[in-house]
Amino acid sequence: MTDQYDTPAFRRTRGAYIAQCTFDYFITILVSDAFFAKLLTDISVSDAVTGVFASITSFSFLFQLVSLTFADRLKNTKRTMTLLDTLSQLLLTGIFAVPFLHSSVKTKTVLVAALLLAAYFFLYIIQPICYKWGNSFVDPQKRGRYSAKKEMISLISGVFFSLFAGFALDRFESANKLHSAFIFIAGCMLAVCLCNIVSFMLMDNKNTLNTSEDNNIGRILRGVFSNRSFRNSMILSCLVSTASGLTAGFMGTYKTNDLKISVGNIQLINTAASLGRFAVSQPFGKFSDKHTYAKGFRYALYILAAGYFFNIFASPSAKWCVVAFTVLSNMSLAGTNQNTYNMAYCYLDEEYIVHGMAVNNALRGICGFLASLAGGKILSFVQNRGNALFGATVYGQQVQSAVSLLVTIFTTVFNIKVVEKQKEFRK
Repeated sequence: MTDQYDTPAFRRTRGAYIAQCTFDYFITILVSDAFFAKLLTDISVSDAVTGVFASITSFSFLFQLVSLTFADRLKNTKRTMTLLDTLSQLLLTGIFAVPFLHSSVKTKTVLVAALLLAAYFFLYIIQPICYKWGNSFVDPQKRGRYSAKKEMISLISGVFFSLFAGFALDRFESANKLHSAFIFIAGCMLAVCLCNIVSFMLMDNKNTLNTSEDNNIGRILRGVFSNRSFRNSMILSCLVSTASGLTAGFMGTYKTNDLKISVGNIQLINTAASLGRFAVSQPFGKFSDKHTYAKGFRYALYILAAGYFFNIFASPSAKWCVVAFTVLSNMSLAGTNQNTYNMAYCYLDEEYIVHGMAVNNALRGICGFLASLAGGKILSFVQNRGNALFGATVYGQQVQSAVSLLVTIFTTVFNIKVVEKQKEFRK
């Protein structure tokens, strides 16, 4: 009998899903870190507010709860995913038109926030459904390796894409044509959006979601929260999001404004980080498949903790520390990102997987966003004192990293003492 996972339709869909995730990653590159920091600086948004802006992504995970209301009712998965993902990408593209408006800083800031929230609303209400749909064409015993392959392709292509866009922006800026750079970025995003549509069209429309026919929200939430093992995995991912929210969103302006690193050089640093993540993705995937996803998660936490440690010492005289942080934090994602999702397959019944992912991501989003508000308070506190504490020159991002390190150490202990002791069931 032919293995269904080796049929042409399944192979084509797996390849198309990898391409679709890659194009989504390209869009993410252009609305994050130095690119987004340049846009917000151009419309005169403060550093502290910029960090909170970057964490809107985390807050937007709340939108995934909407998927609980319609995941079981989809009649045409491909059409729904294509339409909503395309709409999300077009809204993100529209952000780069905001600097051209003859409006106040407040109006522009509100408009950027509105476009971001709307874009992430349409993206995140479909994310758990799209993930489950794409991965339903993957052999359960090879899920870790497939996730690693998907990530590696996104990373290596993202390296070239980010370098191209970063140095193009630098060239425009050096010619005092930053607004022309925004037009260029918007054009790139439209081209990526078209490629993304083609990728969706190549995927099989077979309904493989296997969600519950009973769409009672109360019953669904009970099915998710009554599972102690999955609850613990949600606590684990929420702790990681808290550590990230405290620091990550504030690094873009730190690199460009305080450390005076050009966008092109930042992309070189990001390239090194992506290559590092590329190098460990497959080993993490194989290790997690062979042992457990929780154990793979643990080794990623070790790497993440090292990254925060180095970032505590990042300063204009020790810029190499921010390079170490960027590389190590990106490498850690190879073991935390996919294993967060893969653990849902191990602890939840089939009918609750989509819903469980949505709830988990929503809680992660709340934790990440609240942490970013705390991080903003830390940054403002230090900046208002002239970047000095106890008579020493200290930057807010260094203090944020110290707190993130403490959270990560606690997370590692929780993972070892609680999550790793749970039995995983591969479905």
